[in-house]
Amino acid sequence: MPQIEVEEVQEPDLDAQIMSERLAYSLDRGRHYRRAGYYILRKVMDAGARGVEIIISGKVTSQRARTQIFRAGTMSKSGQVAQEGVDKGVAQCIQKSGVLGIIVKIMRANTKMGDDIKIKEDLLTKAQAQEVAKLAKTQADYIIEEEEGVISEEDKKLLDDVDEQDISEISLTPNEEKEENEEKEEKEENE
Repeated sequence: MPQIEVEEVQEPDLDAQIMSERLAYSLDRGRHYRRAGYYILRKVMDAGARGVEIIISGKVTSQRARTQIFRAGTMSKSGQVAQEGVDKGVAQCIQKSGVLGIIVKIMRANTKMGDDIKIKEDLLTKAQAQEVAKLAKTQADYIIEEEEGVISEEDKKLLDDVDEQDISEISLTPNEEKEENEEKEEKEENE
């Protein structure tokens, strides 16, 4: 006696065959093809897909057959990634004007692309630690250089003797400083 084993699909919005059959059903119920296509497209992208492509071909609106394509995200078209990472579902919708063919391709978010970059965290932290050590060494050298330039006793006495007001009045050019001092002395003598 044959046995049937049924298993629930974990994420039906990321299964291409289920989504193509949903689209065929909504078209069969009389929904406009563009509205139904974009609805399925949004539903799949919101579920977490990397890319979606929906192809509806046949007599969509008139007696002339044409193909309407809806795309979102990124989709691999060739190579091993396209063979292994893209799920494809096919369905048909029979209408009065003729048969519509529906193809839904979904590229899941966990699909490994050939151009993915992996950063080795342990090597990165090791390199960062070496750079920090270099910076700490250069800072230590700078501090040692500052300590070597110790101020002599004479310089300390000179610095103690200078008033803060005198320091604020010092200008960068000596000629202007002399002229200002002479003008101040003349004013003081006149008063």
